[in-house]
Amino acid sequence: MQLDRLPRDPPPIDARFREWLERVPGTVYVQQGDGTATTVYISPRVESLVGLPAETFTDDPDAWATLVHPEDQGRLHAADLAADHTGSFHCEYRLRTTDGTYRWMRDEAHRQTDRADLWIGVLVDITDQKRTEEELRAAVSRFQTLVEQVPAVIYTEALGDAVNPTYVSPRYESMFGFTPEERLADPTLWEKLVHPDDRARILAEIEELDSETDGWSFEYRMRHRDGHVVWVQDQAVVVYDEDGTRLFYQGVLSDVTESRRAKEELELALDELRRADEMKNTFLTAVSHDLRTPLATILGNAITLEHADELAISDAERTQMLRSLAAKARRLTELITDLLDMDRLTRGAFEPRFAPEELGGLVERVSRETDLIGEHAVELDLRPVVAMVDRSMIERVVDNLLVNASKHTPPHAAIRVRLRAVGQGAEIVVEDDGPGVPPELRDALFRPFERGPSANPQSPGVGLGLSLVSRFAELHGGRAWVEDATGGGAAFHVLLAASEPLS
Repeated sequence: MQLDRLPRDPPPIDARFREWLERVPGTVYVQQGDGTATTVYISPRVESLVGLPAETFTDDPDAWATLVHPEDQGRLHAADLAADHTGSFHCEYRLRTTDGTYRWMRDEAHRQTDRADLWIGVLVDITDQKRTEEELRAAVSRFQTLVEQVPAVIYTEALGDAVNPTYVSPRYESMFGFTPEERLADPTLWEKLVHPDDRARILAEIEELDSETDGWSFEYRMRHRDGHVVWVQDQAVVVYDEDGTRLFYQGVLSDVTESRRAKEELELALDELRRADEMKNTFLTAVSHDLRTPLATILGNAITLEHADELAISDAERTQMLRSLAAKARRLTELITDLLDMDRLTRGAFEPRFAPEELGGLVERVSRETDLIGEHAVELDLRPVVAMVDRSMIERVVDNLLVNASKHTPPHAAIRVRLRAVGQGAEIVVEDDGPGVPPELRDALFRPFERGPSANPQSPGVGLGLSLVSRFAELHGGRAWVEDATGGGAAFHVLLAASEPLS
């Protein structure tokens, strides 16, 4: 109670009661009067609180008011007035001590039932408690700031089988598009947000957790409110009290979308490197064979022809050797051209030159002039077609398809070639009488250095022909693929869809 006037007739205080009051932990005081009461007794402990003897407050009615912190006087006065109606006084305020510092007090007093004008109260120094509370508030503030700044969702979850969070940090909204309040209000929201492809797996993993588990670590996808996918790393541990009692789970949801994407890109890059290494080895093996074999023949025939007179070689033998030399030289030229074209395509340095071309005559001429198909006959079924194409590329397409067919067609069997108009483009089909191509290998045949399981290891070629066919078809806005031929064997299709030059 605020104290500022002394009573005219202070009531006597029993000596034993006074002795008891002085032993009470805290500063006990007695006040008398209605409205603003007057201190008639205050225990000597007050001196340990503010540094002034008890007589200061019983002798000087203004002493107490001068010690109250200016910022607390209004609150103290309001509590004093309220006490006159309730009969109970409660207030926390600061008092100035003799060293100039302020200490926090908790002041409580009650009107006596047998003496309506008599109040008994106690003052307790709560400075340490206030300091602890302030430190706790500061720690909570620091923790809250830390939680809000961490680039992840911090959450706490009650123990039990259900996914039932009791706290979710504000980062939840930026990560998933839902506020923490929405998450806490809807116990089913988490399950709804888990990606359908991961939901059964994650729920099964949660189901398998032991009731005494110390935590978990899951990785799965969730859907943002706007629909995009967020990969998360979900990690949690059990929090225990000092007695070892399990209290709750505390976890972190981290957005690992970028790291997952980087991991996938790295895996793709490693796959590409592995394929490149395999391609290099295949290339070196194939090229070394396909270069050395014709070169050995050329060198052998050239040496033989050099010593033709000494060896008494006939004119017929000389002619045969010259033809062999020419054939091997042409094969080497084709091989080197394929390698150079593949290199230019890989570097993006191949620029098609489109012009109107009558494809029937082009296909017939290439079929007639090619000398790499041995003794196979070529049956032509060509419709008149004019399309915008790069002539040199289409010549290579037809030539490579014929050479490929010859490798898989029995000796003396015919190779069939068809040409049809398709819209403003065209379709070229080359069929052989070989064993065909299994469905699981049809895409692989169009990759560089793939020769197929039935390719004759003694036949020339490094497996670039069909790859070039596919790439040239794509440059014409089309594609290349293989199917089963009607009468058996394989039917290689090339669609040329370009109707005008491609930029």
